[in-house]
Amino acid sequence: DDPMRLWVPERPHYLDELIRLKGRGRAHHACHACRDSDAPYRCEDCFSVNLFCCSCIITLHQNDGYFYSTTLKQLGLRIQLGDHTEQLCCNPKPAHDNDFVIIDVHGIHEVALDFCDCANAPSHYRQLLRRRLFPATSTDPRTAATFAVLKHFHLLSFESKVSAYEFYHSLALGTIPTTDQSMRTGSLFSFLRIMKQWRNLKSLKRSGRGHDPAGVDATQEGQLTVLCPACPQFGKNVLDDLTYVITHSWLYSLFLAIDANFHLKCCFVSNDVKDPGLSRGWGYFVEEQQYKAYLHDHADEAQEKSACVSHNAVNMADHK
Repeated sequence: DDPMRLWVPERPHYLDELIRLKGRGRAHHACHACRDSDAPYRCEDCFSVNLFCCSCIITLHQNDGYFYSTTLKQLGLRIQLGDHTEQLCCNPKPAHDNDFVIIDVHGIHEVALDFCDCANAPSHYRQLLRRRLFPATSTDPRTAATFAVLKHFHLLSFESKVSAYEFYHSLALGTIPTTDQSMRTGSLFSFLRIMKQWRNLKSLKRSGRGHDPAGVDATQEGQLTVLCPACPQFGKNVLDDLTYVITHSWLYSLFLAIDANFHLKCCFVSNDVKDPGLSRGWGYFVEEQQYKAYLHDHADEAQEKSACVSHNAVNMADHK
């Protein structure tokens, strides 16, 4: 009922799988097709994560026919998960109602998917992650997004400022009939939740938290932040020679300013149970309980009035 809260304990495993896919994983050094000793290539668009040599990966992507509109499910394809190298799973388990939704760069697709239900098989969400599919929930997943679409939207959200709502519906319009309204909107909230988790994992991964023996929960406050390139940092953009810094104090002066941020309303959540915070002070926002305690202890302090002409943003901060 609370997929975000249930995901938090599994977060270290998600981070492990993301780092695992940056290497060779269980793939051998030989080509998966011809067994050549040199296999440095892996197609980012294909479902398989196997490695191939140059000639084999070209052969696999050649097609002398033509394209026509159909779905992999209609063609009878069943996607088999699990760590079965060139072997069929002897104990496959179909997804819920034999139906699974995958959100990809090319659109939103219904597929037939089987989990591996063998004795030593990893959990369902790990099986999906090892095929570069990010599950919407960590328990009984029925929807997943490819790593490719998550990377694509992550970049677009910075460069084009497109919203997740607009991006998702642009994918749906290209692949889902206009009459199927439930399918077009059914996975929107799953995509929003996946993106929130993806951004958090990317922040942890880029900050080196996946390699800490103490785990993700050992992350300290502010450890996921990026140093401001404009602020003086000794040994980086400021000489270590303090004499030079003192004599050129005009060059290294610190100016502090404050302005209103009207986008903070986007941070409102219904409650912490349904939408828990994932960073807990690790990023640019302080830890919530400490923040509330500080407000409680300073509730009686009056807001300092601004001397600026017609600057009502501060003077009327306590009024609606």
